[in-house]
Amino acid sequence: MVHPVEDELQLGLDALAPLPGGRALALGWLRAPQAPGAALAVEAASPCPIAHASFHPRPDLAGTQDDPPAQGFALLLASLPAEARLVLRAGEASAGLPLRAEGDLAAALAARPMQAGFALLQDCANSPALHPLLAEGPRPFGAFADWIARLNPVRGKVVEDALGLEEAETLTSLAGEVMVVVRGSTAFPREALLEAVPLGLLPDAVTGQTEAVAPPLLDWQAVALPQALVGYGRIDPAWLDRLSVLDLVLQVKPRGEEAHWLRCRPRAATVPDLLDAVCRTTPFAEPNEVAGVAALAQLRLLLARREAAFAPLLASLAAQRAAPEAAGRLPRLGLILAADDPVAARLFQVTAGEFEGRCDRLLVMGDAAEAVAQAFIRRGRLPVLVGPAAVQALREAAGRAGVLAVEAPRFAEAVARGRPAEAFSQPLGAAELARLLALHGTAGCESALSDTLARLLRLHRLRPGDPAFLPVQRGWTSPHAAELVNAHLARLWSIGPIGGRAEIAHG
Repeated sequence: MVHPVEDELQLGLDALAPLPGGRALALGWLRAPQAPGAALAVEAASPCPIAHASFHPRPDLAGTQDDPPAQGFALLLASLPAEARLVLRAGEASAGLPLRAEGDLAAALAARPMQAGFALLQDCANSPALHPLLAEGPRPFGAFADWIARLNPVRGKVVEDALGLEEAETLTSLAGEVMVVVRGSTAFPREALLEAVPLGLLPDAVTGQTEAVAPPLLDWQAVALPQALVGYGRIDPAWLDRLSVLDLVLQVKPRGEEAHWLRCRPRAATVPDLLDAVCRTTPFAEPNEVAGVAALAQLRLLLARREAAFAPLLASLAAQRAAPEAAGRLPRLGLILAADDPVAARLFQVTAGEFEGRCDRLLVMGDAAEAVAQAFIRRGRLPVLVGPAAVQALREAAGRAGVLAVEAPRFAEAVARGRPAEAFSQPLGAAELARLLALHGTAGCESALSDTLARLLRLHRLRPGDPAFLPVQRGWTSPHAAELVNAHLARLWSIGPIGGRAEIAHG
């Protein structure tokens, strides 16, 4: 629906769709002269405020040489009264049209310029009032279904059909960090832009159905380096445990009006892997000293940013002490780590009593967690949790209860020596459990929690002169990146008591 020209004002409506709660979303466009006070409003017999409004260029709507440029809009209406009209006013001039539900919202959104859909998706992530758009209609991602189908899917990290772009590497950490590195075939100018919106599917534990969500991306910052566009932000880590699928929708503007829209599936990464990505290059990239120096400079900034974000939390947890009434009392929550070998299930079949006598509940983690858990489930004497449920239970216990943490290989060694009780000799108190999980998320060196636990227990028995942190050995991009990241991790691990003495980490 288009209103005719009246004193250079034009108003068009592409779609108007009712939403839950009596609200409605209007997608349309307008032309208005560059005059102060130009505004859109809804006129009706009862008040109808515009709860949210966003505007974007519409270069697809060509006009005459004298016409003002077209602007697209998305309006969230608090209600949709009968006989309502949308009115555009600029000075003494006005244009209006009736508001009647019409058009296919998903089709109208897909027909608009890609940057318009991306802007609305950003608004959806940041405004709860727009969340129903992701559930509009029967298809996944609701009103965005057709628009998302137009995105360029990235397989692994290789970008196809996007001239000048070669890779889009996307990573997440347990702490909720999001790292995006877009690499090109040529150097990026400083004005190149990189934006991202997380998009996921949240399963319902009762019905099994999934709900599309757009978790907010917090503290996002992106910078153009010679060899890559690097973006870093975070989402609430609780989302990572709950989502069955997490994608990142990227808007990349490498130069001028050129733009690409990508759909990526982030890879869960350890902290060293995530940070090393800043300095990685494409396989056939020519060595470039300027690019390498710029990448290391950006890495230093990210490390400083991480320390400012995570050091206060780690210091607070390290300063906590066990409550006096808990002294001498062993935790009743058991945790079997590194349960990676299915054959180990046989060992636990004959030693289950060691855990049943010490624990009220048992958590099992590892590649063979299901097989090991069956040894206890068949006996029916101890509640057992595995997978995401075990992770959630551990997080809920942090700060409130301790844990009897046992590494499956070490337990097997203790049983072989005929002294299985030795495997339970180093329980973690409530504060230490919280510290363990925080260290694993912010400074964990391996994906397995058992590595972080081994490093924490090593801190407890550290002798004078021993280093508090053992550097991570991996295939680093460069020795300079390895040095920077290992020094950063060492500072995080050195916060708090070490081998009975208090340490203060210096940057």
